[in-house]
Amino acid sequence: MADRWHEYFDSCGAFNSNWLTSAVAHWGFHEVLYGMIQRYCAPSSRILDVGCGPGWSDMYLSSLGYKVIGIDNEPTLVELANQHAQRLGATAAFQVADAFDLSGLQGQFDLAFSCGVLEHFDRDVTVRLLEEQAKCSKYVLIQIPTKYTAYTGVITDERIYSVDELASIVRDAGMEVVSKFGYGDLAATPVHRASRRFLPRAALRLLQNRGYAYSIAVIGRSR
Repeated sequence: MADRWHEYFDSCGAFNSNWLTSAVAHWGFHEVLYGMIQRYCAPSSRILDVGCGPGWSDMYLSSLGYKVIGIDNEPTLVELANQHAQRLGATAAFQVADAFDLSGLQGQFDLAFSCGVLEHFDRDVTVRLLEEQAKCSKYVLIQIPTKYTAYTGVITDERIYSVDELASIVRDAGMEVVSKFGYGDLAATPVHRASRRFLPRAALRLLQNRGYAYSIAVIGRSR
């Protein structure tokens, strides 16, 4: 594994004895995303996680009744994810695979998703990766960080898009956009603290869905 990614996942707690605490924090942060998956896919649906890392989202989704397979090109992370899933009694399965060649998985899933992966590639490459995922599933969900990530860490090679720009990428991959949303409270900003004090929660959600959040996501439907 590249030193950069080992350091990143180590900072997230994936490799230490307190990994479950980190996993619980991860589940809480992505609660909105899991809710959107539930909106489009009934329990028992088959889900593919492309670039699964330590597999925390997959373990959570499998607890809801989904049949989940996580793939990553890093054998160390796949082995770690399988170990953690076994300890939790989770049914999610993990395997080494190349996101650029999903030919062995085509037509097998109801939804494919990636979290914090595709922003590390140029736009044309991201379109190719989404086209590959669309061959595997009816729905494709892509989640990436926003420019506000700078409040919590350093932006390195991430490509930063607005929610509408991300939707355009999904369309260029040949899919129909069925949902655009954002999530992750910007608690570090004075504007957000004031917004939470004076605006109703529904208004905050509208702001998040326009990109005033730590994460944005788009769901596309294969044509």
